[in-house]
Amino acid sequence: MNRKQITTFMILAVVMSLVITLQMCYPVFADENNGTQVIQTGFNTIYGLIAAIVSSIGSLYLLWGVFEWAQSMNMQDGGAQSMAFKRIAGGLVAVITPQLIPVITASVGA
Repeated sequence: MNRKQITTFMILAVVMSLVITLQMCYPVFADENNGTQVIQTGFNTIYGLIAAIVSSIGSLYLLWGVFEWAQSMNMQDGGAQSMAFKRIAGGLVAVITPQLIPVITASVGA
């Protein structure tokens, strides 16, 4: 490395150190009670939206599995029946999971 590259590197290191130091020492002017309530309300809204989407997709997947299972009963195909049962189980898990997460978090204490 030549002298110009070394000086450029040193100046860049000093500037980055200064920027990081200023960012770490920036005070936060947030109300402790109101700030956490605003954040928790936002996260609860997002969680409710995602839970509704997952539950809806799970119910569609469950119905698809039930109809596929009914069709496989007519064909007597073991592979198709197995796939149908897997779809039914996956749909049940997706439907039940959004309702189980609050129960689990309440019992753990998170």
